[in-house]
Amino acid sequence: MNLRIFESHEDLSQAAARAVRLSGAKTIAVTGGSTPTRMYEILGQSLPRGVTWVLLDERYVPHDDPQSNAAMVERTLFARGIPERWLRFDTSLNDPAATARKFAAEWDLTEPLDVVLLGVGDDGHTASLFPETPVLDVDDRVASEVYVSRLEQWRVTLTMPVLRAAKLRMVLVSGAAKAPVLEAVRQGVDYPITRATSGVDTWWFVAT
Repeated sequence: MNLRIFESHEDLSQAAARAVRLSGAKTIAVTGGSTPTRMYEILGQSLPRGVTWVLLDERYVPHDDPQSNAAMVERTLFARGIPERWLRFDTSLNDPAATARKFAAEWDLTEPLDVVLLGVGDDGHTASLFPETPVLDVDDRVASEVYVSRLEQWRVTLTMPVLRAAKLRMVLVSGAAKAPVLEAVRQGVDYPITRATSGVDTWWFVAT
């Protein structure tokens, strides 16, 4: 595990933004959640050019809903303007499966993603790949719908093979509450985040 520990969320955000810039990546998948928002604000001050940005996953809510990952990314990372290539999930179709199919049809990338930004939940989920959900076994498409019963919510997400095929994964983890799941991953517990990162090039940015 390539692990970097930071004393504050701000330090983590600065370092992660710097790492993205220095990577020279031309295809980057971005995650939702609260942890990356500051990093997006920093990176968005001088957005790398010529990048295809891909949304990692989305809650099945309208684009103007406060829960929308795409809207959060647009408010922070793209605050100075939406880039030419921004691939997000169209939840206006009101059909999660159709949304996943449309997303896949618009996927014109011929090579694996350069960088995938990931978060991790207290239950070990990453993207919308939750424990004990059938989407974990989807391996024949780039995106899929999934119903998360404990949240009573539909979501759409990139699939596990896409995450694992990327050239680099960067996992952003902030807060003492995430310490148990981080330790579990280090011990090899079979969480979705473990499956996504084990045996492939992954950098962990952790703020205590």
